[in-house]
Amino acid sequence: MKNRTIFSLFIAIASAVLCTIFIIDSENIISACEKSVNTCLSVIIPSLFAFMVLSQVMVNTGAADILFYPIYKISSIWFKGDRKLFSIFMLSLIGGYPVGIKLLKEYIAYNPNYSAIAEKMLCFCYCGSPAFIIQIAGLTVFNSSQAGLLVYLSNICACIVIAFILNISEKNKISSNSSKIKVKLTLNDITSSINSSVKALGIICGTIVTFNIFLEVINFSGITNILKILQLDKLFFATFEISNISLYIGSNFDLLPLFAAITSFGGICIIVQTAALSEGKIKLKKFILSRVPAALLSSIFCYFFVSFSGITVQSSVTSENVPSLSSVNPICSLCIILMTYIIIKKYGNVTDKSKNK
Repeated sequence: MKNRTIFSLFIAIASAVLCTIFIIDSENIISACEKSVNTCLSVIIPSLFAFMVLSQVMVNTGAADILFYPIYKISSIWFKGDRKLFSIFMLSLIGGYPVGIKLLKEYIAYNPNYSAIAEKMLCFCYCGSPAFIIQIAGLTVFNSSQAGLLVYLSNICACIVIAFILNISEKNKISSNSSKIKVKLTLNDITSSINSSVKALGIICGTIVTFNIFLEVINFSGITNILKILQLDKLFFATFEISNISLYIGSNFDLLPLFAAITSFGGICIIVQTAALSEGKIKLKKFILSRVPAALLSSIFCYFFVSFSGITVQSSVTSENVPSLSSVNPICSLCIILMTYIIIKKYGNVTDKSKNK
């Protein structure tokens, strides 16, 4: 009881301190919010929304099972899951961090007995999208899409190695449906995919804003100055929230293996996003434990890719090279209008029903 009282007192004091910082440092807090919202509008939503909707439709209709069937036949020697699970694996490598957890959660909603399989698969169904990694780790820092591509390929290789290790250790193979898969698309498949994607993106963007506010609090507290003295400030911010890799603008391309490790780890912010998107339906212990080996593997792969590719990345990026929000405003506007309409319609129906009752 005493420990609980002390903890409650600590939370109360911490809350009071944070409220005070929010008031004193309000200008920088607002700036941090604006920066993170711009990141969501210019990178996160355009690179994720369309594919999140498409991937869910492909899984629900069976189109993904047909599309990836040739690769599945080759990989079936070691992959112990059925065609649908393999499709989720492939789509997670293409779609980005939240696609894997989103598809796995949707899958076990209809297959509760597969929660243990989803828990294992999350360890390797976790990878940045090519658009995101090439933009953040390649174009923004080095003004080179080739550099970003090497980082992305390193992430994929790390996921495949982990998938192979975790699958080869399984004794029994999940029976695969050998019958022909019929693709059937309904309006509900589209609307439910849009609805779940809007919810997922809301969680993702909300987490990014929250973490950037927290980083500003750390900066206000003076901890950043200590990290700068130790030359760990950029690494800390990038590991905390992955889009802060952009702080490395002007760095040498020798840091590409480090970027591969950070993007494979995903950052604490994305790990929290994954936990939020799982909604407690998938245990995250194995997933969290797999992040360090995945980061190490990705870094090793990237080192060899850079060594054998002969890439020469010039660190010539200036502020003019970083894409502005205006360059993607039409896409962002359409996404926001569509998501706003869906949210209003959804909660409008809920309100009408409650009034009728």
